[in-house]
Amino acid sequence: MSDGIENLHPQGITPLTSGLMEPSLPEPISWIPDAPGWWVVIGLLAAYVIYQLVRLYRHYQRNAYRRAAIKALSEIGLNSDQVAMIPLLIRRTALYAYPREDVAPLVGQSWEEWLDARCPGSDFSVKHAGLLSRLAYSHQVDESQQQLLSLREAVAFWIKHHEVAQ
Repeated sequence: MSDGIENLHPQGITPLTSGLMEPSLPEPISWIPDAPGWWVVIGLLAAYVIYQLVRLYRHYQRNAYRRAAIKALSEIGLNSDQVAMIPLLIRRTALYAYPREDVAPLVGQSWEEWLDARCPGSDFSVKHAGLLSRLAYSHQVDESQQQLLSLREAVAFWIKHHEVAQ
């Protein structure tokens, strides 16, 4: 008798399942928002990201002189001919960052104090008192290599960290 049933209902279709149909799948959910409020949120978010990118780019461009000065400082050696370029380099950097009227008339101790006032943590007027002037105006360098290395580190610190009013 079982052979007869298999012949009457081929491929497992029975009278009870013959009228059933395979259910259709729902449409996939769209990632595009329908509500206008979401478009406003997306627009504001895009505007904020663009603003931050522009701000970051401008900051990068404003600090190009710092990168150039650090590169020039790294190329200066510690022999007597080249260390005379250190005071010139820090003066050029200051002239680029600040108005000429503020920087140009400064010499000696007033120059060192001005440098210290523009960069918290620098110590030109204490630790390196008179060294910039001696290097700038003297052809004979009497300082030790350690003093010159310390000065170069102080100049690099000032170049990287001086504060400029935007």
